[in-house]
Amino acid sequence: MSELTDRFLRYARVNTASDSSSSTSPSSSRQIEFLRMLEIELQELGMGDIELDEKGTLYASLPAEGCGDAVIGLLAHVDTSPDAPGENVNPVLHHNWDGKPIDLCEGVIISPSETTDMLRYIGGTIITSDGTTLLGADDKAGVAIIMEVLDTLINNNGIPVPPLKIAFTTDEEVGRGMDNFDPVRFGADFAYTVDGGSVGKIDTQTFNAWSADWKVKGREVHPGSAEGIMVNALRVLTDIVSSIPPEEMPENSSGNEGYYYPLSISSVTSKGNLKMILRDFTSEGMRSRIETMRSLEKWIKVRYPGAEISLEMSEQYMNPSEILKQDRRPVEFALRATGHVGLEPEESSIRGGTDGSRLSFMGIPTVNLPTGGELFHSRNEWIAEQGLELSYGIVLETLRIWGSQ
Repeated sequence: MSELTDRFLRYARVNTASDSSSSTSPSSSRQIEFLRMLEIELQELGMGDIELDEKGTLYASLPAEGCGDAVIGLLAHVDTSPDAPGENVNPVLHHNWDGKPIDLCEGVIISPSETTDMLRYIGGTIITSDGTTLLGADDKAGVAIIMEVLDTLINNNGIPVPPLKIAFTTDEEVGRGMDNFDPVRFGADFAYTVDGGSVGKIDTQTFNAWSADWKVKGREVHPGSAEGIMVNALRVLTDIVSSIPPEEMPENSSGNEGYYYPLSISSVTSKGNLKMILRDFTSEGMRSRIETMRSLEKWIKVRYPGAEISLEMSEQYMNPSEILKQDRRPVEFALRATGHVGLEPEESSIRGGTDGSRLSFMGIPTVNLPTGGELFHSRNEWIAEQGLELSYGIVLETLRIWGSQ
C-alpha cells in the first residue's frame, strides 16, 4: 500500500460531515478538529505562513523552487457530505478487483455499469466503505493528494515549482466553502481545486447554481369539520414538487442538461418548508429556470388562495468558464500534465460545483483537478488506488510545468 493511500485511509476515518441546519462557521466542530490535525502535519513538513483562522480555513505557503512568474494555489475541502452517514467510516480495500460488482453490507452494491471509469482499474485496488457510511473521498482524497504533493516537494529539492499557496476549507458540501475565505490572505494568482472525479478530466465548467426555498403557511382545523376551512400546507408543497416535469429532475438528466432538485420537505398542515436547488450550465438557462419558479409561485398562489406562500431564491455559485477563457494557462498546463502521466486529457464540465467556482469570481481563476473516484455522497462511493496515484501525478506535473516557465 502506498504512502498516499495510507494517508487517505487515515483521513477518511475522521468524521467531518458538515451540517446544513447549523448557522455556525464551520457548521460542525469536527471539521476544526481535523484542520488542527492538518495544521500539525503542515508544521512537521516545514511549511511556512501557517494559519488556521477562527472561521475554519487553514492557510499555508511554500516558497518557489523554480522560476515561475505566477503564484499558484491548491485547495481542497475537509468536510464530507451530510447526505449519507459519515461517522465510523471503515474503509475496505478490494485488492486485485476482477471487474465484477462489489457487494457490501446492507444490500449496497457498487456496479461498474453505473460508473464512468471503474473498469479502468480491473486488477487493481478499489477502496470503498463497508456499506454503512460514505467513504469521504470527496474531498479527503483531495486533501491527501495535496499533502502528499507537499511532502514530495519538501523532501525532494530540485523539482521546479512556482510559489505555492495552500488552503483547506470547510462547509463546501453545504455551499459555504468560500463564505469566509480571504483571497488576499491566500495570495494566489491562479488556483486548482483537487475535487474532481475521473482521472483525465480537467474541469473548466461547473453549473450555475441557485437555491429556491419555499415557505407555506396553511390553516389547521379538525379534519372532521375541515370543509371550506382547512388549508393543508403539505398538500401545497407536494403540488409544487409534482408540477416540475420529471425530465427536469437530476435522475433524468445528464451531460450539459440542467435540472430542478427538490431536496427536502418538512411540513404539517399549518406550515411547511420545501428546499430546492436549480442547476444550469448557461446563464440563459438559469434565467429561464428562475422565471419558471416565479411563474409557478404565481400559479400556486392562485390555486391555493387561503395559503400564505413565499419563495426565496438566491445565487450559490456561477460557471467560471468565461473567466478561465481570459488566460488559458491554468487549463492548458493541467491538460499537458495529464498527457505527461500517460492519460488522454479531456477538458470537461462537472455536474456540480466546487469552491473554485466562487473563487474564480473572487479574482483567482480556478480549475478543478481529479481525484480518481466516483459515486460521491453515497454509500456506493469508491476510489481506486491507481486513480489516487494518477491524480497525485497530475497535480505534481502541473506544478512542475508552471515552475519551468
